Amino acid sequence: MSAPAQDEQRDATTQWRIFVGVGTFIAVIGVVYWFASYEVAGTTMLALASALALFCGVFLRLQERRPAPAHSAGPGDVEDGPYLPTASIWPFAIGLSAALALNGLVVGWPYAVPGAALLGLSVVGWVRQGRHRA
Repeated sequence: MSAPAQDEQRDATTQWRIFVGVGTFIAVIGVVYWFASYEVAGTTMLALASALALFCGVFLRLQERRPAPAHSAGPGDVEDGPYLPTASIWPFAIGLSAALALNGLVVGWPYAVPGAALLGLSVVGWVRQGRHRA
């Protein structure tokens, strides 16, 4: 294994270990917080923060274990991998409709329902645009 490959391997290992460590630490803090205060909202937020960090750590660990693709893009080859359109209105539409839907959780369902519908349409539009490579 060459030196750059070893550095990349070490970096990937460090990343997932940090996320798992932070997630475990927050989970322990959440348990202590629950038994010290019996307060539901704070405990829920700590549990969700722990789950998010652990999710990221597990994802990075699984990506590290996945074998690297054997294909190298040569002249005239199309590079394999995810395609993200460079100029698109759909990310803006997704952000706007997500804000409307989440605001509807606070204000009321007349805002949440159209926001959720627009969010679904925006995601579908972005996925369709991404599948149609030019």
